[in-house]
Amino acid sequence: MPKVVLTHPTGGTAEIYLNGGHVTSWIPAGGADVLFMGKTAAFAPGDPIRGGIPVVFPQFANTGPLPQHGFARKTEWKVAEDDEANDQMKVKLFLQDDHKTRELWDHHFRTELTVSVGEKSLEVKLDVKNIGDDHFAFTAALHTYLAVKDIRETAIRGLTGKWYVDKTQGGIEVKDEAKKLVVSDEIDRVYLGAPKKIEVEDRGNSRRIEVRAAGFKDAVIWNPWAEKVTGFIGLDNDDYAKMICIESAQLGSSVKLKPDASWSGSQTLTVT
Repeated sequence: MPKVVLTHPTGGTAEIYLNGGHVTSWIPAGGADVLFMGKTAAFAPGDPIRGGIPVVFPQFANTGPLPQHGFARKTEWKVAEDDEANDQMKVKLFLQDDHKTRELWDHHFRTELTVSVGEKSLEVKLDVKNIGDDHFAFTAALHTYLAVKDIRETAIRGLTGKWYVDKTQGGIEVKDEAKKLVVSDEIDRVYLGAPKKIEVEDRGNSRRIEVRAAGFKDAVIWNPWAEKVTGFIGLDNDDYAKMICIESAQLGSSVKLKPDASWSGSQTLTVT
């Protein structure tokens, strides 16, 4: 399938498939891939890709009538004709409504995804504009799969004192009192009003991954763990031990756009 490869002069690279506007690889200069890909991930037109950074739009999960996580991650995006936004280090893709999207979601929109690679950073920016005559509302996320050496040797910092919805316990609200989050079982948490910066200590790979969000109000932390991992297409039995999803998201409250209005959310990954 068609893809775009970005290269920074220092050697950092990123790979983006037009199917889903999907970032599947980001290798910082002198390092290893920061994004996790499922061993058996499918690469076929119209199929979601397991791993990397799926674009969730216009519906998160199954919170509405649309297919799981909406249609953007399964639709072919196009490269925007924007000389200032398209070079070896940056590309802008767009997805605009057509008869197929309107059969699922009857609204006129233009969504742009701008991916920028630096020496030790990757920025993914999502812009949504209402180009129709009616109001619409949506939820969205950048469903980022981060690669770690061993999830049991990984700690997540920055969430202390924040409240989250625990989907593994029927959606109860819990305050995170831990100084650091160490995942040792299935986790599916929605942090409402999440911090702008979350840090992952990937001790097995001797690196720290910083996830910094702007525009997105919430964050999701997810790992299916050993019992459920086989239920997900594209994941092998042991894949759960090599990944953690930290998703910059807008889902506690939907974004409401009037005609000609726009919204923007971004996520920047850096490695030290």
